[in-house]
Amino acid sequence: MWRIGMIKKSALEIYQTFKQEIAKERIYDNTRGSSLLFEASTGVLRTKTYRAKYEGVDTVCSTCGEEEKTAEHLIMLCKGLHPIVKDDGAEFFQSTGV
Repeated sequence: MWRIGMIKKSALEIYQTFKQEIAKERIYDNTRGSSLLFEASTGVLRTKTYRAKYEGVDTVCSTCGEEEKTAEHLIMLCKGLHPIVKDDGAEFFQSTGV
């Protein structure tokens, strides 16, 4: 029944792909950080690129001004955020905990 509920919500498409059973998720505790992590892992992180789908906004990252502000850029590539993430070869979805 819970899987059917997730199928109806496109925002949970990525999450439902990896969710195998009903169990408490240790990383989602309703803090701002866990909310951002949840948005990133479900593909709906409210970046400029995401908002540009619905609003006419400039998609360049306002923090570094170098690239489009996508979830991947924000989490792994933005040089304007600290701490700077080291390139260890991790893929985007590994970095978001999925």
